[in-house]
Amino acid sequence: MSDVESQIRREFAALDPLPPGAESDWRDVLARVERPRHRRGWRLVAGAAAAVTATAIAVLVLLPAGGGGTSNAAAALNRLANLVAEQSLTPQPGQYLFIQSKSEYGAFWGNCETRSIEHDQFWIGADGSGLDRTIKEPGHFTTSADQASCVDLARAEGQQQVLRYNLAARTSNDWSAPNCLELGPKGGWSSLSRDPHVLLQQILLSTFGLKTGPTPYDQLSTIESYLHDTDAPPAVRATLYRAAALIPGVQLLGTVRDHDGRPGLGVGLAPYAGSTGPSPYELIFDPKTGELSGEIQTGPQAGWTVYLPDKVVNSLPSQPPEPLGPPCQNNAEGIVHHISGGSITNGAPTTSP
Repeated sequence: MSDVESQIRREFAALDPLPPGAESDWRDVLARVERPRHRRGWRLVAGAAAAVTATAIAVLVLLPAGGGGTSNAAAALNRLANLVAEQSLTPQPGQYLFIQSKSEYGAFWGNCETRSIEHDQFWIGADGSGLDRTIKEPGHFTTSADQASCVDLARAEGQQQVLRYNLAARTSNDWSAPNCLELGPKGGWSSLSRDPHVLLQQILLSTFGLKTGPTPYDQLSTIESYLHDTDAPPAVRATLYRAAALIPGVQLLGTVRDHDGRPGLGVGLAPYAGSTGPSPYELIFDPKTGELSGEIQTGPQAGWTVYLPDKVVNSLPSQPPEPLGPPCQNNAEGIVHHISGGSITNGAPTTSP
């Protein structure tokens, strides 16, 4: 066994130990793994069942150990891409794809910052109907000095109501009629290239309106936005991983933990020039499924997100307050009707009062 293989096994032993008897088949497992070739509006598409255990282990043990430079990160992302491409989650008629995450980032208003934990939940039906629920926990100030700045600013500008709103706990339920709940690019997932070089340019052009100029942070965070709270099909996720492997300065961080303490494979950006601290932005992947499981950001915009496993469920958590129809037309270009505690999006025109 080579030193590299030994390092890989030590790195990931705590995450997914090999089953009894696998020791003697170590080289056979390596030989059977195909080496990778280096190279918010949404429509429901197939998305992830459990991978075969032997395949998961094989991909896992091939991932580079410890930290590393761009080449190690690229190798890890390409291998994760191979793994995630094998996943599938397809709700049948009457079922829903359930996606959930929780996060904490600051809400900024001048020199005022408040923070709160937010839970995002999506139920996406096979017919493109469903529910987008946001649960915001009570907000808080970061420091007593920040609290004083917020209070002074609100008083000076007569915006005490804005400050109270940022600190208040609340839940919103946004319902969608059939063909209305979209979680992807406007042209649908099929509009994205399967060439990672082209895909990276596509999403940068869509987000920033230009093909050059965005920083590595812009590039990696844009890719993350296409992965979280999303029904992106496996082939798209895999290409996004391969596009992330092309970003300058992306590094392999080895085994890291998300905000909930779950271990995973970390990929992040090189620290800022002159910085000796941790990576300013990192994504965490489940090494068994290849799925994105967390995000951590440091610095002025510090925050975190934990992504919980997607699953198919048989019903919505509650019934909508009123009938959701008619369905949307023209690629989910619906009309939003505001109701108490949220909204309903459907294909009906707004009724004049």
